[in-house]
Amino acid sequence: MFGLDYVLEFLRTMFHLLWFTKKSLSNSLNIYIKSNTGNTLSVELDPKWDIKNVKEVIAPQLGLQPEEVKIILAGKELDDSLIIEDCDLGEQSILHAVRSKHKSPSITNLSRPLNESLKDLQLSNIVETPHDIPQTADEAEADRKRIHFYVYCSSPCGGMREGKLRVRCSRCKSGAITVDADPRCWEDVLEPHRISGHCEQTNCKDGPVGWAEFYFKCCEHTSKGEADQAVPLYLIRANVRDVPCLACSDVRLV
Repeated sequence: MFGLDYVLEFLRTMFHLLWFTKKSLSNSLNIYIKSNTGNTLSVELDPKWDIKNVKEVIAPQLGLQPEEVKIILAGKELDDSLIIEDCDLGEQSILHAVRSKHKSPSITNLSRPLNESLKDLQLSNIVETPHDIPQTADEAEADRKRIHFYVYCSSPCGGMREGKLRVRCSRCKSGAITVDADPRCWEDVLEPHRISGHCEQTNCKDGPVGWAEFYFKCCEHTSKGEADQAVPLYLIRANVRDVPCLACSDVRLV
């Protein structure tokens, strides 16, 4: 039985690798997959794939079954149905893959990345849109496409750019951490020890329970690694209410 199981596992691994290499990727993204044990994989992913496809590709290379893999980005475990192009990933972005301790994670633990789920109004003391007013489909789609954050990118862009929020463990600096709660104001993001989290990194000195550290990256250049970050311009927010300029009456997003 042991020999048969070994052969079946080998064939399954080869099938996944063959399927991945043969699959045509017309608009692929080069993504790094980092495991909590120190391994790093470089993979080409189709932006139209969902997270379940990603797990099927990387699991054999990590010696795991797809259902045993948990994918983490920006403080959240990503749901299998989430599409890669909706995850705010750029060329050479990093996803974290860890071995799941549960076979069927609860729905409440699965989400979109923080950068996608947060809106400007959630990081402000000013409520821009009343929560009791239902949105139309067009309004919801417009909100999804709005820029959430702005940053100053000193290099290589040298100016104000669109930004994306990322999260890491404040102790070991690993991105393999899930937050216990979403930040509700800029103080939660800018000040240390405001939001706790569960760090999945092996041998983190703080253990599984620690503090989340938020930082920002520029959206407009290829990532140079986890140390590549930009300065958040938290006083600049999107003009979500389309307030006209007093000087020229122009209405712009910023």
